[in-house]
Amino acid sequence: MFKTSQFIGLVILGLLLSAPAWGQQEYRNGQALENSIRALEQQYGELLEVTTLAQTTAGRPIWQLTIGAGDKDTKPAVAIVGGVAGPHLLGQELALGVAENLLAGSAEAEIRSLLDEVTFYIFPQMSPDAAAQYFADLKYERMANARDTDTDRDGYLNEDPGEDLNGDGMLTQMRVAAPDGEWVVHPADSRIMRKAKATDGPENRYHIFPEGRDNDEDGQQSEDGPGGIFFNKNWTFQHPTFREGAGDYGVSEVETRALADFLYNRFNVFAVLTFGPSDNLSSPYEYSPSNDRQRVISGILRNDATVNKMVSELYKEHVDVKKGTRSSMSGGGFMEWAYFHYGRFSYGVPGWQVPEWQMPKDSTEAAQYEPNSDKNADLNLLRWAESEGIDNAFADWTPIEHPDYPGQSVEVGGLAPFLAYNPPYVQVRELIDQHADFTLQLTRHRPVVSLSNVRTEQVDDNLWRVKATVVNTGMMPTASQIGNNFNWVKRLRVELELADGQALSTGRPIYLYPAMDSGESRELSWLVRGNGTVTLSAGAPHLGTETITLNLQ
Repeated sequence: MFKTSQFIGLVILGLLLSAPAWGQQEYRNGQALENSIRALEQQYGELLEVTTLAQTTAGRPIWQLTIGAGDKDTKPAVAIVGGVAGPHLLGQELALGVAENLLAGSAEAEIRSLLDEVTFYIFPQMSPDAAAQYFADLKYERMANARDTDTDRDGYLNEDPGEDLNGDGMLTQMRVAAPDGEWVVHPADSRIMRKAKATDGPENRYHIFPEGRDNDEDGQQSEDGPGGIFFNKNWTFQHPTFREGAGDYGVSEVETRALADFLYNRFNVFAVLTFGPSDNLSSPYEYSPSNDRQRVISGILRNDATVNKMVSELYKEHVDVKKGTRSSMSGGGFMEWAYFHYGRFSYGVPGWQVPEWQMPKDSTEAAQYEPNSDKNADLNLLRWAESEGIDNAFADWTPIEHPDYPGQSVEVGGLAPFLAYNPPYVQVRELIDQHADFTLQLTRHRPVVSLSNVRTEQVDDNLWRVKATVVNTGMMPTASQIGNNFNWVKRLRVELELADGQALSTGRPIYLYPAMDSGESRELSWLVRGNGTVTLSAGAPHLGTETITLNLQ
């Protein structure tokens, strides 16, 4: 059996040295994603199985990559999920990049040994309908799949989409001058808007709306566009029923149902890693004693918080995490479902956040900027983008004649879509390597159950004592604390199987144990009447099983 101690740092070195040649220049659209997956399949067919988990309403495939050796579904597994939010193209690249690095490193003995012991289920893009908007002629941050919905519940489907009123190929914002407006121009940059304060006068106030018209004349602007259900809002944990994008009930969509069905049928999954908006790796979830007393658990449990902290520290050892990040949780989110309703160790991270822009040290250059005294996120984003030389980061405010606001000052403009979700692609290679490094380290820390100090002694004629120690030699508990409350998460099973003609005088043939902490052990003893062989095994689908045959004679 593969021991944790055998998985040394050479694994990571070998992985990085043998990483695939990096030819990508831009985020992959649906066809490029498929081409990359098929190329991997052709090169690594022995280790990689490619299947289509489902197809969206629009006919786009949900790809599943299963990586491992031998009978993959019988070994401990990690599920890696990307593309949970449509605008977050980085999540897709990280998930597929981990697969590429893992397969490229399979020539190394240490990684090949790992693939003999562990399976990786990788789903690079769970929101292909929404992600396609990044590559469309009209670009906007779409979260919804292609299911037609009546978002504003007026009896009509998709009748009030956003519209490109200034012809720049993007949907941004409109600002309408009004003395009772909730927004004012930011004092440090007239392009950026901030929420008005009580001390702000009626001058230079604006209402902010999505770019478009009120086509259905219901007083709301562009509120019922194409598609309707968000992958990352359609899960059952704290499902935000009746909210935009949530669906009428949890797991209502083809995408969510297919992934839930797949995971519920894979008892071998011990952890889920999500590349998306929810984050408990940059900083771990905070535990509160009240979490353990909730009738419906909605906060992390004590033991799981300890493990979350350990994994968060592991993440920060291998990934460059910016200061000031905070853990986050979303109702209806996948990462949250994987912990609270699936019962697995569940970790999520966006993989990147907009860096904090620094005022130039040169006084002449610094004089060109007003201080961002209120730490406005939009202002920071714009200044960072411009410092990176990103073209078209901002659509300048352009006056238009708007039929819904006759005689009023209306301007269209704002920050470009996708800017806050995805770094320049030139930075993605390094992010993939860091997250592949972390993913392997997370796997290295998995729970591993071993049988040790196994011994037999003859007590009398035809009577034998069998003793063994069952120990968790891994660095994580054998199950999450919340999973320990679920009948769906398999318990650690220790079984002594007898041959024909044998019988137990003391002890039970099967023991089922709740979660064992790292390093925790159980001493077991049986009295077996009858000569012959017995088979001792310990494990669970998500742990692997160690089996020893003993000869009693």
